[in-house]
Amino acid sequence: MLTKNKDRILIVDDEKEIGQALELFLADEGYVPSLASDGSTALDMLANGKDYTVMLLDISMPGLNGITVLKRLQDAGSDTAVIMMSGHGSEELAVECMRNGAEDYISKPFALEDMLQRIERARAHRRERIEKRQLQQEREDFILMLSHDMKNPLTAVIGSIDIIREGCLGAVNDEQEEYLQSAIDSCNEVVTMIDNLLDIRKFEAGKIQMTIHHYDAGEIISKVAHQFSRPARHDGIELSVNVDPGAHGVAVDKNSFTRVLGNLLGNALKFTPEDGNITVSCNFIPENEVSSVTIPVYAQAPPDFLKSGSFVKLAIYNSGNGILPDELDRIFDRYTQFARKTGRERGGAGLGLAYCKLAIESFHGVVWAESENGQGSTFVILLPCCSDGTTK
Repeated sequence: MLTKNKDRILIVDDEKEIGQALELFLADEGYVPSLASDGSTALDMLANGKDYTVMLLDISMPGLNGITVLKRLQDAGSDTAVIMMSGHGSEELAVECMRNGAEDYISKPFALEDMLQRIERARAHRRERIEKRQLQQEREDFILMLSHDMKNPLTAVIGSIDIIREGCLGAVNDEQEEYLQSAIDSCNEVVTMIDNLLDIRKFEAGKIQMTIHHYDAGEIISKVAHQFSRPARHDGIELSVNVDPGAHGVAVDKNSFTRVLGNLLGNALKFTPEDGNITVSCNFIPENEVSSVTIPVYAQAPPDFLKSGSFVKLAIYNSGNGILPDELDRIFDRYTQFARKTGRERGGAGLGLAYCKLAIESFHGVVWAESENGQGSTFVILLPCCSDGTTK
């Protein structure tokens, strides 16, 4: 049995005799009971800052009924474990109570010993929930702290290596420069993984900050692809960019969109074999041609998404082994790794694609992957085209 430690119990019942009987019984058992005759009084008592471990809540009361009080407690994020009480119980009512967050349900009349056991069980479950949430928060705090502490020295390492690579501390031959650049690229990969992790956490917490402006998507993708041209040549991979002359205006956060493209291109490099090829394309899809676009069900496009006008379509194709069919609907989940390997990839945390999905959805777009066995993969981004056509 758990040590009660003077836990507070709030009894909410408009039947005075039942409330007083429970109050006396629980006081004898070492608890600190309080009594409220209606739901409004109970909510006021909670709002005054008193911490109640368990609430015994009658369902049928004048004014606010028990179900309404329960829902308000859940909306307020209360830690109080709630045991519902009813003299007119049914299975349907019990299910509704549990669905709305009740810890337990008991029908009147009840035995006091039975109620005591339910209270002790509710206390134990509440303690487990609180400890689990605390452990989760500690883990989140640790991950964020570790990520920040790793990123700062890595940035210093990149800067130091770059000074040597540029010959500021003495002449560097071509072979040495290549090794130094490789070290910088590897450090940048780790920094990108850290940034992905931190921003995924911010997305999930609703704390991500975006500065949305209209940009030319074709212009951005050409610049990002140019940054990957050197590592592509180094790995013997042909990287080509095809940007059509149509409208490419999209409303995005430039830094976030650039990282999305970088994640997808970096991913393509990992899974493209030597002598393979990567093709990046950017096309305008006018409103009268949108019906030809097919979005996979798993991509979860918003209702009537394709009816919102014209679009810009970005596609990054790589000639790797492809993606297994049963992986297509989960590759954008966190920590998901591809099953098929080329022998060249350097691994990763499985966060890049998860970040891409969250970022593109924040731009009111959709991202998905297409693949056929042994015929490579294509990652597709579909974004609404800017209505006014102006871009930065």
